[in-house]
Amino acid sequence: MNVVTAARWVAAAESVIMAGYLAVDGAHRPNNMFLWPDIAVAVFLAVAAALPHRLARPAMIFAFGWAGGVITVSIFSYVVRGEFAWPNLGIVVAAVTMAALLIRQLAPAPLSQERAGATR
Repeated sequence: MNVVTAARWVAAAESVIMAGYLAVDGAHRPNNMFLWPDIAVAVFLAVAAALPHRLARPAMIFAFGWAGGVITVSIFSYVVRGEFAWPNLGIVVAAVTMAALLIRQLAPAPLSQERAGATR
């Protein structure tokens, strides 16, 4: 399985988790300061996962970055209350890891690898 395919699966899973959380946990109440950012996380990840290959990679980098930021702020909203949201940490770690792997794939090959490929 290549990185983009794995990232699509992770994005889809995180999108479903966020949508489920919003639907089941009562998070859609008007005074929830994370309502719209959480909706954006679910939508960005779902759309990015469904895009064609050429557009999926940059869209997923953005969506995973957005998810990592929003959920990190959410974690610290628990921390200031003396609690910790371990499941949220898992979502952040997965998002940041997938973004890093996608970015790594975009990096140009080191010069030594380019020369080695040219001499073969």
